Amino acid sequence: MAKNALGDWLAALDSPGLCLPAFDVAAGQGEFLLGVLGACEATRCPALLLVHAAREPYVGLAACAGVIRSRAARCSVPVMLHLDHGHDEDIVTEALEAGFDGVMFDGSACPLEENIRRTRAMADLAHAHGALIEGELGLIDGGTPADPQDAARFVRETKVDVLAPAVGNVHGFYKEPPKLRFDVIEQIAAATGVPLSLHGGTGIPLPDVCRAGRLGMRKMNIATALHQGFSDALRRSATDVPEGPSYWGKALAAGRGAVQDLASQYIRELHCEGLV
Repeated sequence: MAKNALGDWLAALDSPGLCLPAFDVAAGQGEFLLGVLGACEATRCPALLLVHAAREPYVGLAACAGVIRSRAARCSVPVMLHLDHGHDEDIVTEALEAGFDGVMFDGSACPLEENIRRTRAMADLAHAHGALIEGELGLIDGGTPADPQDAARFVRETKVDVLAPAVGNVHGFYKEPPKLRFDVIEQIAAATGVPLSLHGGTGIPLPDVCRAGRLGMRKMNIATALHQGFSDALRRSATDVPEGPSYWGKALAAGRGAVQDLASQYIRELHCEGLV
């Protein structure tokens, strides 16, 4: 495990068997970011912030990190920044040079041998920067789960600090109720000995996430629910707030409040309130 704040926090969750929510912050967009930070401060929970690699062209990872670090300096809880789904080496390198605490290299679409080779190279680079690295194994599409033996080999040969395995989870909205493979989660946790990361958090019943936490899941990504809540709040404000100079500010405030309420709910229901 990389020796940094993010690695320390994930390790600290092992004994109580907790799963820390990791919130997408829309590449550091102001009201979205403030909503998440407000929730973490109000609930006294470490703020694990995700920036999806696909949003890099809109803001730039260095600029994004600068905005988040500026806000973090005024935050009363630990703030950690993690790159989500870096599919190529350049974006992972850019995040590391921007000072991200952790990065994810996602080679899950590659054959196993290629995934291992490319992830190992990124792990070496991340560790040289003092950052934590997450790898992904299996396609997170609700289909065939990752094989525990492959997971053990993947972690051993890549030296990743965190593993995101396919365990019946799906990114985005679920078309049918999710069916997590708790047996596979337990087997992969035992075979690898590293914290596991649960992607596709939106739509998974939180009691199931808590159960997964007791089996070794230490991080759950939440993006879709926050984006939906923010968008819905903006939509409502379009009819509730008269047009005028203050319209946009009131709309953004409504979005920020929705994000804060949703993030606070996740923190409380995952029993991560009062960790700091």
